[in-house]
Amino acid sequence: MNEKLQFSWGHIIAFLALIAVSYISFVGFTYLTNGNFTYALLGMGLTDVFYILFFIGAQQMKASGVKMKRKIIWERIFIFGSPIVFVVGMISMSHFWTVKSQNDPIVETFKTSINNSNQLFSDYEDYSNQRIDTYQKRLTEIIVNKTTDPQTYKNMGFENSKENIQRDNMVETLRLQLLSQNYDSLKTVAQKWIADASQGASTWNVFLLGNTREIKEALRNWENQLKSFSAKEMSNEALLGEVEHFQSDGAKNAIAGIESLTTSFTTQKTPTFAAIIFGIVIYLMLLFPYFLQERHTKSSYTTLISKRNGVNTVQVSDTNKKSSSTLHRGTFRID
Repeated sequence: MNEKLQFSWGHIIAFLALIAVSYISFVGFTYLTNGNFTYALLGMGLTDVFYILFFIGAQQMKASGVKMKRKIIWERIFIFGSPIVFVVGMISMSHFWTVKSQNDPIVETFKTSINNSNQLFSDYEDYSNQRIDTYQKRLTEIIVNKTTDPQTYKNMGFENSKENIQRDNMVETLRLQLLSQNYDSLKTVAQKWIADASQGASTWNVFLLGNTREIKEALRNWENQLKSFSAKEMSNEALLGEVEHFQSDGAKNAIAGIESLTTSFTTQKTPTFAAIIFGIVIYLMLLFPYFLQERHTKSSYTTLISKRNGVNTVQVSDTNKKSSSTLHRGTFRID
């Protein structure tokens, strides 16, 4: 009673609700903004602030024993305004449940798109092996035809009786350039990330699914690094003909698949049944501190609207009793 109800077990329930609101609204805003975590954090923060102001603020106004005429006005504003504030705050949370209702097709599209990036490395290895094999065959032909085309033999840097060793060294050098330790490291890191992403994909995991910008950037970086590896040429390789550089549709297909998720993430729809149930439960949990709070005894209101009855009657009755008592004490008898 009075000001002893600044904190109660009802606040624990309300704080649990706020924790749920914080994460669900953050996820919802992230999907709405197509992976903009800054805006999502800002939206989550504003939602929490307004919910605390209206729901906990109403309880504090109800408990107050000072400036009660002003406090009852604020209490009414908070209570009657709370449904409107809550519904506005539910926009992002409702959107999360919309995305959650499409979890299976979204996750399947995501996994397929991510796994397409594996094709990037398969294509690169096929390209590298084919280029190395072509280089070796052309060098061998030049060695075989050194008597008929000595100028080409000389231009390639061969020396009599050393050409076979030189050829093997050239081929191995090209192999090391195309399939170097850097390539092995890139492939290992990328494939581990792909495996982890496939296992951890879920609409609850907004830091993975919602981070489409970073995912697309990673795919482009992998492709660019492979292209930079393929751009390295042997000094005599161009003499054999135009050197084709690496091209693959693996990254493009993966990026196209990721971009197709944007529509699912950003399109708002009618609230789902899960969103409605979630909203009702959270709303009641946030009101728990207010329901448990007893109104201050000094307040002239018994409820948010109704005033106390009989206040003036009691005061008049007390006055009459005092007057009657005074007259009684002043009575005297004349014989």
